[in-house]
This record gives sequence, structure tokens and C-alpha cells, in this order.
Amino acid sequence: MAKKFLTNLDLAKNQILNVALQNLASAPASPVAGQIYFNTTDVRIYFWDGTAWVDVSGDLRSVIGGSGLTATYTPDGDEVTLDVNVDNATIEINADTLRVKDLGITTAKLADSSVTTVKINANAVTLGKIQQIAGLRVLGNLSGSTADVAEVTVITDLASASSTTLATSASVKTYIDANIGALGNLEGGWSAASGEFPVGSSPVSGTKAGDYWYVSTAGTTGGVAFNVGDVIIAKINNASTSSAADWIQLEVNRDQATETVLGLVEIATQTETDTGTNDTAAVTPLKLAGRTATESRTGIAELATQAETNTGTDDARIVTPLKLKTNLATYKYAANVSVTTAGAYTVTHNLGTTDVIVKVADSNGDTILCDVTATSASVVTLGFSGTPISGTYRVIVSSL
Repeated sequence: MAKKFLTNLDLAKNQILNVALQNLASAPASPVAGQIYFNTTDVRIYFWDGTAWVDVSGDLRSVIGGSGLTATYTPDGDEVTLDVNVDNATIEINADTLRVKDLGITTAKLADSSVTTVKINANAVTLGKIQQIAGLRVLGNLSGSTADVAEVTVITDLASASSTTLATSASVKTYIDANIGALGNLEGGWSAASGEFPVGSSPVSGTKAGDYWYVSTAGTTGGVAFNVGDVIIAKINNASTSSAADWIQLEVNRDQATETVLGLVEIATQTETDTGTNDTAAVTPLKLAGRTATESRTGIAELATQAETNTGTDDARIVTPLKLKTNLATYKYAANVSVTTAGAYTVTHNLGTTDVIVKVADSNGDTILCDVTATSASVVTLGFSGTPISGTYRVIVSSL
């Protein structure tokens, strides 16, 4: 049975002796880039380039320049250069660029109907080269497609607007002023003690549907009592100054408070606070402090001391990250081991158990493989065979 390594192996420049590639009669399934194998059917070596299996057995003997190409070999034959044959009259090579010379483009070719696109340099077309366009028109394409550019009419009145015309900025401003000015807006504060509903004045004189005020002074108007902070909104244009039917009143309810209505609330009892099902009574700080946390209920809990954390028998207090970290430190031991020759190196951890996990890493933090033996409940022994790389290794022993 083969051993599986789920990490890369760094042999520190040591050789792999007497190694053979994996022998298979057909390509392995689900390969990864760089994977290689020896095919015993066709006796070839292949590697996976990320897309296909590539034969790397090395049968290539020479490269021959085909039509328009010249192949040149180095004296030892290790390198081949392919050059493009050009006449330097119609085609030339400049540095790494292959380009057509003037003699390669004739007037006959430019006149050919197959040439459908001609490039014009920037700013090469002047207004003098364009025919005069009819008044109040510009060139453009408003169809939203790839249609050709055509004349577009400019209008000064949005009443005749369409999807094929452009409006002037003056016409847009006139239209907006006329329509936005008719919308309702915030008029300011209103004293409900005045006994009359207000009349709008901004931006135009008179009340418009949607104009609204906030109550700055409490009072009663139209048979409705208003408090400071309430809001009234006109339902119609020229809303009545005496009839509440023409107005919408907001936040005038002072009954039982809800999540959306300002009002009165009842103080919750300790039982109601602990139960946590009453959605109409308010919880005071004292009642909240009395709601202790359990495994089945959220609430207030006391923090455990370091001694209680280490003992591990208290089931009513909460352990903080610092206390937990301090406690976990008692289950781990770390030390440096200086390795100079092959042999055994002892590490005394004093964790009181042979059920330990040992990790050995080099100065770069990379994990290394060596023999590990739990010699006793207090000691582990590291074994290095052959000729190990001299250096300081970090040993971490954990009993968790």
C-alpha cells in the first residue's frame, strides 16, 4: 500500500535515487497541470499541460522552413531560428514588426469595392468640408440603434417633444419651473392653537395638494387635538382652513404605543421580561439586569475567573477569550532544538500524558518530517537519520 502525502515534499536539494515514473497502460483520470506518467502500451512518456497530455519522449530531429520561411541552425544544432522571407519592396521586417511598404498598396487596391473602411486622422474633416445643415438642426442619431447619423431637429417648446428631437436648455427650464412649482412642499411650522388650518405661500401663493406643515404649538383646530411634532398634509388644492376633512393628520394618536405609533407604554414585570413574549410592555434597566442567561434563554451573565476557567466545573459563568487563551496555553509546549548530526533529541514538555501531537518546523515555518516517539508522559524523542540539515528547529507539543 502506497503512502499518501497531502503536501509538497521539499528534499532540500537531495537526490531521488532509483526512481521510476508511474507505469500505466492508459492516461490517469482527473490529472493536474505538470503530472507525468510512463505509458506501458505505446512506451512513451507524457505530461499534462492543463489541457491535454503531451508526448515528451523527444522524437523531434529537425525543423524545415516551409513556404516563405527559412530555418537556420546553431553549430551544435540545439537552436533553430525561423525567418520570414520578404522582398523589402512590398513587405519588410522592422525590428519585430512585419509591415507593408508603399509599393505594396496600389491605387487599384484602394479603388476596389472590397475596401469598406477608410481611416481618417483626427481633426482631418473641417466644417468647410461638410455641407450646410438646415436651420435648427444638428447631426446625430436618436434611434438608439446603429443607424447612420442624420439631421436632428432642435425644438424650443417641450409641448411638441418627441423621441427624434432635441430640446434647448431654456425650454427644459421653463417646463420644469411650470410643473415642479405646482407640487406640494414643506411650508414650515404651524400653530394649532390658532384655530385655523394654514394657507400655503411657497413657491406660489395658495395651498396645493401635498403642501405640509409641522405643528410647532399644540392646540385644537377643526375639532382635532394636535401635539407638537404632529404633521398635517393638504389633501386637495385650496384646502379649507376650518374643515379637518381636507387634511391628513400624522402622529395624532397618543394611545398604546407601537413600533410605528408614538404613544403610552406599560412597564414589564420581571416575569414578563424573563419570558420574553410580551411585545407591548417596556423593559426597564432593572428588569433587564434581572434576566439571567441560561442555556435556553438569553440574558445577563457573570464572567468566569481564571481559576474557574481552568477548573472547568462552573456551568453558569461565561469564559472570555483571554481566559480561554490562558487556559489553552497550559496544554501546549514549544521549544527550539538545535540539530547538528543524526541521532535522537529529547524534548521535555511536562504535559503529563503520552497522548500528544508533535509538530516540527524549520526556521522558515515549514513543517519537516522526522521520527517522533512519546518516550514518557513528560518527554518526546525526535529522531533524525542520514545526514540532516544542521539548524534550529521549532518543536510544538500539544495535548489537546
